[in-house]
Amino acid sequence: MTRDRSLIRGITVMVAIAVVSLAVVATAGSAAVAAQQAPATAFITINPEAGFPLDPFIISLQAGGPVNASTVAKECKGFVTKNPTVSVDYGGKADILKVFFYSDGDPVLIVQTPDGKVLCNDNTNAALLDPTVTLTKPAQGRYNIWLGSALARDLIPGFLVFTGRGDVSAGGLTLQNLVTRPARPETLPLSNRLTSAADRLKDAIAAVKSAEKLGPGSGPLTSQVKAEGDLPAPEVATGGSLCGGLITVAPSYAFEWSGQAKALGVMFEGDSDATVIVRTPDGKFVCADDAAGSANLNPLVVLAGPTAGRYLVWVGRVDPAKPVTGKLTVASTADLKPAILKQR
Repeated sequence: MTRDRSLIRGITVMVAIAVVSLAVVATAGSAAVAAQQAPATAFITINPEAGFPLDPFIISLQAGGPVNASTVAKECKGFVTKNPTVSVDYGGKADILKVFFYSDGDPVLIVQTPDGKVLCNDNTNAALLDPTVTLTKPAQGRYNIWLGSALARDLIPGFLVFTGRGDVSAGGLTLQNLVTRPARPETLPLSNRLTSAADRLKDAIAAVKSAEKLGPGSGPLTSQVKAEGDLPAPEVATGGSLCGGLITVAPSYAFEWSGQAKALGVMFEGDSDATVIVRTPDGKFVCADDAAGSANLNPLVVLAGPTAGRYLVWVGRVDPAKPVTGKLTVASTADLKPAILKQR
């Protein structure tokens, strides 16, 4: 189904498709009754600007109520609420203004026009219990709508539909045609998430084409880093390590260690809160958030007894609203002390 916005220019909310042999009743007597009984405030009031672009326009509602519909107009059948279900302030110009209720029950529909006339309908046709009301060249003003049920206190869930389109009807509406995206689970099964995380790790390793060299007595290595990733660290396979921060798949930095040392230190000094995650050559992950809790938000990772090989380093940001910029330092010592960064 394609959207045709040209038919609804100047129309705030529009009402459903005309159907042959529609049982719509409108009399001077019912107008007098409606004029004497000015309805109370509706449960929902719609007042969009003229030219509202959505057609069809749909509201999720329950039809039904304890009041006999004949109290609204003697010609109407069924049971409704005392107050209108919906009020529509119509300020447009159109050839038709149409409304129907889409459900799997037996609802009734009442529409009071701005001049006080009342139109009521039970069934669109003998084969379709959903009601439809159609107005030709509708006047501007307020339309009050009651949604009821054929049986007293029978609540019928469904959708109140407003449209000016000839191809939309109570019998032909298919909701899944309005939005064609197939259904997807809100959360991936754990097995799928683990598989995706493992694939991201493979992509991360493949993204590193070269690495800085570090050995005993050399260094320290430094690099300016801008952390602006959006991927939560656990979405890259980090094993049992509970690493935090928002990272990119590709590492922020990589270095090759050769030789022997008691420890390697990796620290980041940034302009706001950040994390550091290090993957060692044997596939383990070591990560840190704050070097000294709230006393220093800059992170420090210490790698005891480092093995030779390639190390991958990610710098993650904590605040998703802004990137973190700073200096990453790698040295063959455990004595690194990042500059103090406190919560602002």
